[in-house]
Amino acid sequence: MVIHRWQHGGLQIPGRTRRCGWLLATGALGLCIPWEAAAGPPLKSENTAHPQGTTAGPSAPRIASVANRAGAPPNVSSPAGGSATSSADAILEARRAIADCQERFKKIDDYTCTFVKRERMDGELMAPHVMFMKARTNPNSLYFKFHQPNRGREAIFVHGRNNGRIVAHDVGLGKLLGGTMYLDPRGSMAMEENRHPVTEAGIGALIETVSKHWAVELVPGESIVTLHHDARAGDRPCTMIETMHPGRGADFLFHKVRLYIDREHGLPVRFEAYDWPKRPGATPELVEEYSYRDLKTNVGLRDHDFDPSNKQYSYGRL
Repeated sequence: MVIHRWQHGGLQIPGRTRRCGWLLATGALGLCIPWEAAAGPPLKSENTAHPQGTTAGPSAPRIASVANRAGAPPNVSSPAGGSATSSADAILEARRAIADCQERFKKIDDYTCTFVKRERMDGELMAPHVMFMKARTNPNSLYFKFHQPNRGREAIFVHGRNNGRIVAHDVGLGKLLGGTMYLDPRGSMAMEENRHPVTEAGIGALIETVSKHWAVELVPGESIVTLHHDARAGDRPCTMIETMHPGRGADFLFHKVRLYIDREHGLPVRFEAYDWPKRPGATPELVEEYSYRDLKTNVGLRDHDFDPSNKQYSYGRL
C-alpha cells in the first residue's frame, strides 16, 4: 500500500492511499464555474434522489448541452417547441435573462439547497455527488454535508477565515485517523475528482460566469439560441435557455449549454454542458451538470452555520 502524508492542521499525519477514499473529495463540492476549469481531458454524474435533511485560468475545456441525450435525468423536461433562432433578438433575450438573474441575486443574503453534481473526469462520467448545501454571500461562506457518496462528510469554507483553507472531516476510519483537516482548496487532495475548487461553488458564481461568456460568445450567425419558456427542472417551472455553437470557433468553449432559470426565484437552478460530438452524427457527451434543488433563499444563516464547533455538525475524531 502506498502511504501518503497529508497536512492536518500544522502537523503532518500519515494518510491512507488515495484509492482508500478517506481523503475528503471536496471536488464533490466543486462548483459550478463551468467555463473556468483548467484545460484538460473531458472530465464526473447526477442522481434524482432527494436526500433526507433540512436544512480562472486562460484556457478551459469545451463543454456542450443535453436534453435529447440518452439517459437524461427524468426530472428534467424541455418542451419540443421553443423560440429557436440565431437572430440577434434571441441573443439579446438570453443576455437580458442572465442580467435579470444578476439583479435578483443582489437581493440574496443566503440560501440552502440540495446540490447535485456530475462531472466527466479523464473521459469517464463520474457517479452523482449529492449534498446538502448552505451558502452566504457576504462573506462568501459555504457548508456541505454529503449524502452520497460517503454520507456524513462535511466541509466548510469561509472567505478570509481559517487561513483560506477548507475545514473538513471524513467518515468512518478516515475520521478517526484524520479528525478535522485543513485543506488547500486548490491542492491535490481537495481537487481529487473535481473540476473546480470549492471556493468557486455556488449560484452567484455560476451567474457571473455565464454572463461573462455569453457577452462574448453569443455571436449572430455562429450561435443558435433557443428559449423554452415552459421547461421544468424537477417540479419547478423554468425558462430553459440553450446556446449552441455548431462550429468550433476560437473563443467557443462549449458546443451546447443549457441553463434552467427558476420562474419563482429568478435564479438558475440547473446547468448542463456538453462537448462537441467526437464524430459527425454522434451524441455530444455530457461534461458537467449541476443542480440546485429545493432552493430556499434568505433563510437567515449566521456565523454558527459556518463554524466547525456548531454542535449540529460532526467535526472532531469521534
